[in-house]
Amino acid sequence: MVKSLTISLIALIIMKNLNMTIIGLSFLTIMSMEATSVVMKKVEFNGLYSMDLVMGMMITLTLFVSFLSYLSSTKIARKSSFNLVMISISIVLVMSFSVSSFFLFFFFFESVLGPLLLLILGWGYQPERLQAGGYMLIYTVFGSLFFLWGVSELYMSGVSSSMSSVSGMVKKSAMSLWWLYILGFLIKLPMYPFHLWLPKAHVEAPVAGSMLLAGVVLKLGGYGLLRLMMVMQMSLSSVVFVLLLMINLVGGFYAGLGCVRQVDLKCLVAYSSVAHMSLVLLGVLSNTVLGVVGAIIIMIGHGLCSSGLFSYVNSIYKSSHSRLLVMNKGGLLTCPSLVIMCFLLSSSNMAAPPSLNLFGEILIFGVSGWMSGAFLFMLGLMSFISACFSLYLYGSCSHGKGLMYMDSLSMSSVCDVFVLAVHWLPLNFLFMFMP
Repeated sequence: MVKSLTISLIALIIMKNLNMTIIGLSFLTIMSMEATSVVMKKVEFNGLYSMDLVMGMMITLTLFVSFLSYLSSTKIARKSSFNLVMISISIVLVMSFSVSSFFLFFFFFESVLGPLLLLILGWGYQPERLQAGGYMLIYTVFGSLFFLWGVSELYMSGVSSSMSSVSGMVKKSAMSLWWLYILGFLIKLPMYPFHLWLPKAHVEAPVAGSMLLAGVVLKLGGYGLLRLMMVMQMSLSSVVFVLLLMINLVGGFYAGLGCVRQVDLKCLVAYSSVAHMSLVLLGVLSNTVLGVVGAIIIMIGHGLCSSGLFSYVNSIYKSSHSRLLVMNKGGLLTCPSLVIMCFLLSSSNMAAPPSLNLFGEILIFGVSGWMSGAFLFMLGLMSFISACFSLYLYGSCSHGKGLMYMDSLSMSSVCDVFVLAVHWLPLNFLFMFMP
């Protein structure tokens, strides 16, 4: 299945006919969703690839966001080179979620940096993209070396590197330094204070890079942490565990406060990812069924919502040629259709019903209340500040007096509204198909 998805993705993206590419990618995404609904138990192929429900959902999210990012970049320069880079990113992401070996996962986990760096350097907007690419490369490669060290220690202790084999392992003393081995995943999520590379990369990346980075690449950190939890040896009452979660929650709240003070639209959406991913980290590290399920639901919801918000920022940037909030006011006067989609995505970003974010946060709230009252209090503050910066984003872009030179026709293009609507629909109606 993985091979057929990869070959189909390559064939569709390199086609010259845009309409056929859109139809084919839509069909491929639907087939992937059908396969995900069928695969409820873990299935392994040749000891290299495996498929379970979580892997199927991540692969479907990858294909879905790749399809929408391709639609948002129809007028980009050097189209053939851009298609090649997009194919490379999509293939590496699909393979990352498909392999069953920790070593292969590390290989593809690092391989995604190459085409993503090319995308930022080749199609970025400003000279600072060199610095942004350097930040991303140094942060993620440095943290991933500790993950490689941990997997090597696991393998040298006589345990298989297969994810399906180590799930039943009894002796987990080889992973006693778990707080060090997960550093690469904490950077990729990202967790505060390892988030400094993310806003720089988002600001300098083109719209397709921002959508893939927020929608899928950040989920590699949560997915890898979820797989590594099977071999971790931790105590919920240990000082390291409590300190890690407190820094995570306080940092998520601080990132939310930073969103309210942002003047750049891309930075605002990027910092909101830091706040939401702290919920994912809490759910995964709780090592409970409800916490893990809540973390997976939030990852799917955040992947759709943040990708849609970056697409919305790109839509208004094409008209005003600025990402500043003060330069993009008065959206209700210039393009009401985009403002409606901004309101719907912003409401989903603050976990309004019936979005996936609401269901995930309900489960995380229950788990945090079971763990500690302090965690529950911090989550309440984070939920409040999330509503504040979501309303701040909508109110700043929708109300006020717009600029006279803004082109309303380009803002209200059918393709932009379609991309935003396709983001919002599964975000709010997938709850009907949850098993």
